[in-house]
Amino acid sequence: MRGALADSLAHIHAAAARSIDIGPDVCARCLSAIKTHRVKPGVFGRYYDIVFALQERRFKDAGELFREIAALAGEEPAFQAVPFTDEALGRDKERYARLIGLETETGADLTSPSGDDWRDFQANIAAAMALLDEADPALAAELRTLLAQVVAVGLDSRSGGSGFSGASSFMLWGAVLLNAPRHRTRLDVIGGLVHEAAHQILFGLSIDRPLAENPISERYGSPLRTDQRPMDGILHATFVCARIHYVYVRLRDAANSSLDDAERRQIKQRVDHYRQKFLDGCETVERFGRLSDDGRRIMSSASNYMRSAN
Repeated sequence: MRGALADSLAHIHAAAARSIDIGPDVCARCLSAIKTHRVKPGVFGRYYDIVFALQERRFKDAGELFREIAALAGEEPAFQAVPFTDEALGRDKERYARLIGLETETGADLTSPSGDDWRDFQANIAAAMALLDEADPALAAELRTLLAQVVAVGLDSRSGGSGFSGASSFMLWGAVLLNAPRHRTRLDVIGGLVHEAAHQILFGLSIDRPLAENPISERYGSPLRTDQRPMDGILHATFVCARIHYVYVRLRDAANSSLDDAERRQIKQRVDHYRQKFLDGCETVERFGRLSDDGRRIMSSASNYMRSAN
């Protein structure tokens, strides 16, 4: 993803350097940083805003965004949780809501979490990652690598979007938004993190070619949503179910874990729930999906896992 970002920014600079008033030294430093280490999600977000600005011939805005990327790209982020507030995100608060909204139709409904919800979410993030470190250190490390920023949000109850649980966007690589009031326990947070990280994986694997080649106008029932979704969304949801099933099985089978009896009962229920959801989604994909080679490989791998899992 970072390689593709750097290549595209290089192309933009080569085509429009004079119009956006960006010198070669600024561009070179920017591309070097992006290729060297991971970058904040706001770098990806600003790239898309540059594309939008150039499409509208707003060259001054595009130049300012390029300079912001050059400055921001030098900062290598660590895994962190932040609240959806002006203080934590600055101008990215509006950018995140807008870009998430373009893909999920939810961005306008997002609000900052209440103080209590944010404090509870912070504690649950820490507890969730500690539990994963016990049960599956490799998965915990993967999440810390894939996710640069976990953003805790609230939701305006008047918007009718109370079903929103979390979201991520191809345009904000490394950022995931989780609805804090709907992630009340460490098990909830683990499920939310694995869910959104699974989307991040698929975003990266589909950068060159869609995983599902069905027309976007075709809609099917989703295993995770009540509304009809394009086949690409069904494939995403089905893969997500397999990943969440996997993490709860790992928690269930972990030796010497700190789970209490109530958590073990919840995990058993969730293992069964996500197995059935996977089977529902897999049936739809097998019946109607026109998958690319990568799409078939991913679904085959997920199906092989589910057949072997207890």
